[in-house]
Amino acid sequence: MRDFRVDIRDADAVRRAVLEARPEVVYHLAAQASVSVSMREPEVDIETNVLGSVHLMRAAIEAGTKRFVFVSTGGALFGEPAVVPVTEEMPAAPESVYGASKFAAEQYLRLLAGPGGIELSVVRPGNIYGPAQDPHGEAGVVAIFALRMLANTEATIFGDGSQRRDYVYVEDVVEAALRAATDQPATCLIGTGIGTSTQQIFEHLARLSGYERAPIYGPERSGDIQRIMLDASRAREVWGWQPQTDLETGLAATVRWFRETSG
Repeated sequence: MRDFRVDIRDADAVRRAVLEARPEVVYHLAAQASVSVSMREPEVDIETNVLGSVHLMRAAIEAGTKRFVFVSTGGALFGEPAVVPVTEEMPAAPESVYGASKFAAEQYLRLLAGPGGIELSVVRPGNIYGPAQDPHGEAGVVAIFALRMLANTEATIFGDGSQRRDYVYVEDVVEAALRAATDQPATCLIGTGIGTSTQQIFEHLARLSGYERAPIYGPERSGDIQRIMLDASRAREVWGWQPQTDLETGLAATVRWFRETSG
């Protein structure tokens, strides 16, 4: 199969690639995925996450694609919820441009999918982590910490470290996406229901990597929320999905991968 490398913001290039491939299923994971970048560069975020999604859906409809799987967000969709873990029935209230762009993309995709005769599944994951995660951006704290700790360089926690996230292992998210393509089309939160603080992530990774330095604490970043946990009951009911990888196992696998690949 030919490998197409195009910018999702380029509607013509996306259309040509999809029409040549004519896939039965489209997995849409392309995104500007940093909350802090979205707050500094909202136009780029919107062009990538909203318009790019529209480009891809329109091309998929034209190509006769049967199922469109959109990987959205669960972690940035609900802002600061009064009750956790959140469910799909709770109203979206994003507090970052990133969260707003993902929610907007969901709405546009639904509006296009119905008349286009294409089935839509939406996967809403928590904080994805695991081997091969990009450690060089501003998102992906596990990868950033792991690489810095293995290199014995400073690692920065933004805020006081008490922010809690629902960390879900990459292989578990992949399994959810596969089921979203083959089982009933639905919109499902994908997480563990467990909140882990940034400070705890730092301490776990320090122990696994043998890192002995104290963290550097920086100012909180615009758009970051204090706590989010996801109830994956619907994913269990409609897709038979539930997380298989506990945090300790996933973090150990991540550190091992970075150790083996970074030298």
